[in-house]
Amino acid sequence: MRYLLLFILLLIYGTVQAQSPVAPHKSTINLGNTLPHVAITDFKIFNQSLQVDSLLKLRKIELTNDRNTFSISFTLTGMPQSDTLVYSYKLDGAEKDWMQTPKPITVNYTLLPPGSYTFLVKAQNQNKTFSTAITKLPILIRIPFWLSWWFILLCCLLFTSIIYYFHRQSVNRILAIEAIRQKVARDLHDDMGSTLSTINILSMMAKNKLGEDPVKASEFLSKISDNSSRMMEAMDDIVWSINPANDSMDKIVARMRGFATEVLEAKDIDLSFTVTGDIHSIHLDMEQRRDFFLIYKEAINNIAKYAHCKKVSISLLSSPHMLALTIEDNGVGFNVESADTGNGLSNMRKRAENFGDNFSIQSQQGHGTTVRLQLTIT
Repeated sequence: MRYLLLFILLLIYGTVQAQSPVAPHKSTINLGNTLPHVAITDFKIFNQSLQVDSLLKLRKIELTNDRNTFSISFTLTGMPQSDTLVYSYKLDGAEKDWMQTPKPITVNYTLLPPGSYTFLVKAQNQNKTFSTAITKLPILIRIPFWLSWWFILLCCLLFTSIIYYFHRQSVNRILAIEAIRQKVARDLHDDMGSTLSTINILSMMAKNKLGEDPVKASEFLSKISDNSSRMMEAMDDIVWSINPANDSMDKIVARMRGFATEVLEAKDIDLSFTVTGDIHSIHLDMEQRRDFFLIYKEAINNIAKYAHCKKVSISLLSSPHMLALTIEDNGVGFNVESADTGNGLSNMRKRAENFGDNFSIQSQQGHGTTVRLQLTIT
């Protein structure tokens, strides 16, 4: 009975031992699931540490293009360092291969170009039988604004606008030159052509009358002389108006003063010519200069022919955006509404309309005449 009880006890012990797990050998232990992640312990930009905890909460670390030099420190926390551990790391986007180090280190990256990067680090044993999960740190270095798409697009639009502007300026200059050519051709045809036709007719009439009626022939020759002088004067006005050297107001004022002196002194008329304001700041283009001078010239000629005056006062008043001309005489005056348009009044008004500005003629019989022209300068 004693032996039977001992046998039953041995049988129960063997069964329990058979069901108990056998402890594995150290070489077969899989430690990969027990290692913590590699922790980022420091992040410096130009040797200035940033708050790592705050950085790790970000989706990605964003840096400006001038802060493209930084260092990253890492270590495996929560367990003692071992000579069998190896750290592997790389900056994805800048490095292709993994770098390895047997101990925690600080990795330096300098002058990285703009772009997206991801710093990767993990730990494993030398036999690579276990490893930690990869720790990732996304980093974005923003491109400078002058390399951004919107800035490049803006520059392209600006460059295109500049090219278009100069193209339009070139086209406008060509059109302006063409307009000048047409204007000169029209003036030559209207003034010179009609005058030359008149001279031709008068020449033929003088030739026919030369033998039989010398007095009539002399009248025709006198008319030829007058028309020739008028044609030379008109030609001189055209050449003067298109000459770029006469663009300045100094040249215009000098011509106005010279013309009035020449015409009025021949009639023994006293002349007062006054210029007020900064006349040098005024600029008139070719059309304005010509029309302005011809209005002035017509007014002076009318005074010399019809005013019978003793004194003429001419004043030019200028401001940055306005030029005013006033011509006054103490002559016999006339009725403006019933005046003969042959005196050139209609031509003066027509030329003044080209300016779109104020033009007026005030006159009363026995009290002289006043001509006013005001131009707006843009």
